[in-house]
Amino acid sequence: MATPSSFAGGDQHYLRTEQYADASKLALRARLHERYSTAEVPWFDWVAERLDIPAGASVLEVGCGAGWLWAQGDHTVPSGVSIELTDLSQGMVDEAVERVSSTGLFSSVSGRVADLQRLPFDDGSKHLVVANHMLYHLPDPSAGVAELGRVVAPDGVVVAATNGVRHMREVRAIRAEVFGEATTDLTTEVFGADSGFALLRARFDDVRWLQHHDELRCTEPQHVVDYMCSTPPGESADAETLDALRTAIADVFAANDDVMTITKDTGLFICR
Repeated sequence: MATPSSFAGGDQHYLRTEQYADASKLALRARLHERYSTAEVPWFDWVAERLDIPAGASVLEVGCGAGWLWAQGDHTVPSGVSIELTDLSQGMVDEAVERVSSTGLFSSVSGRVADLQRLPFDDGSKHLVVANHMLYHLPDPSAGVAELGRVVAPDGVVVAATNGVRHMREVRAIRAEVFGEATTDLTTEVFGADSGFALLRARFDDVRWLQHHDELRCTEPQHVVDYMCSTPPGESADAETLDALRTAIADVFAANDDVMTITKDTGLFICR
């Protein structure tokens, strides 16, 4: 049975064959963020505004997921730019390549299964490397950071998105109540806004953190249930525990005029 540590800094087999075999579980989490965001600029558009892609560049996205960053963000991509999409999961790579190819943004789109801790690319071969909310999945994030630094060109940029310690704290409080978990977030312990800065600063001379301002105002309790059941331990909870989860979420909605406000604490590292 998968545990929270399987998701954060843990079990690569679980991530490849269960959590990210396809985009279905990721889509449940994405739905909550997309539908209930109050941000002035949506996340993918905000990221797009901060990606400086030169003409003719070679772009790499590691842990590409379903390719939503490029399909949903309002990107301006100059001519002659190629992109390589990598993920542990063949299902994710296939979906991402199809989706990104359909945007027409890039002169060429390719994909392959690859582990960020051991990338199959030459030193200094990529002008832009993007790691969007994935470094906290690595058993050894320092090895992943070292690989990012190895494959990026001397004048290139690494962009790494992650979360801070306040992220989704209302959800974590319910998890603690129902599942007996600690209220701390394992993903931010592995690679968050604070822990990630230290890891990146050990490899890059210039590391900047940019904060995306947002919070969620959820009006449908089932969407919060679905979110919490898309990762361990909720994804394997028994019927009795699921009933307790639904009750705990319903109580939060009832106490707050049928709206659950959820803190977001998300941003980007820009590394040179």
